[in-house]
Amino acid sequence: MTRAQWAALVGVAVLLAGAFAVRGQQSPEPEAADLAPLREAAALADCPAGLGPELPDLVLPCLGGGEDVDLRSAAPGRPTLVNVWATWCPPCVEEVPDLAAFAERAGGRVGLVGVLTQDPQRNGLEFARQFGMRWPSVVDDQGEVFRAFRPGPPVTLFLDAQGRVVHKRSGKFDDVAEIEALVAEHLGVSV
Repeated sequence: MTRAQWAALVGVAVLLAGAFAVRGQQSPEPEAADLAPLREAAALADCPAGLGPELPDLVLPCLGGGEDVDLRSAAPGRPTLVNVWATWCPPCVEEVPDLAAFAERAGGRVGLVGVLTQDPQRNGLEFARQFGMRWPSVVDDQGEVFRAFRPGPPVTLFLDAQGRVVHKRSGKFDDVAEIEALVAEHLGVSV
């Protein structure tokens, strides 16, 4: 290799290292204060204290603001669906109207908690506002919940009141009737 080729190779390496250093210093998410108007507009319910012992040992931020959620710190106290979703996931987007209809019909008998996976909070908040997702979501930037319960997203965990995973549904729901039937079958709750 000639001296000029070595110099060019070193120059490219320096440029790449500089680009990665600058990117690493940039914050991928806006500050919490920047998200406050979006959080207010989305009007998400408060996140639960925890979801149960079979979830990954993680502490995740609540998309709607408030306290972080230690997933294993507490059981949900009622049957709960945990839906892993993302705005970049077409099947996730398609099932939102059915989840919203289910949440409304279920009232307080069955909880619904989202796990926004590998998606900027700004996108999740805007999407929740636009599509009326009023249930709480936690933010899993690294996709650890998703990886623990593949394939998906979407993937929905059916938790009993003690937080045990009694069923896992991979892929989108066909309609609200399917959600209701699975809830009756696996959680023993008729909606």
